[in-house]
Amino acid sequence: MRLSISMLCVSAMLAAAPVVAEPAAPPQREPSGTDLAREGLNKLMLGLQQLVEELPRYGLPEITENGDIIIRRIDPGRAKEAPRIPADPGDPADGIEL
Repeated sequence: MRLSISMLCVSAMLAAAPVVAEPAAPPQREPSGTDLAREGLNKLMLGLQQLVEELPRYGLPEITENGDIIIRRIDPGRAKEAPRIPADPGDPADGIEL
């Protein structure tokens, strides 16, 4: 008899346990295929942007008088300078000397 009363008490406690437990959180919405594709594409584009930013950049090729071709590396740390064009000393467009 004692065994059956203790079993009855244990059964009652186990049956009441889900009632006392915290309510379950509402189920979260699973992302759709479009959302996952958009997120993946955004990550891919950011990765490509970082790759392009880290690659060294080069200027236009120059040919010297003796036929050598020089391709200068552009330093991303320096500010961009306007290209220097050799001025013709007799050209009035260069300005007037005072």
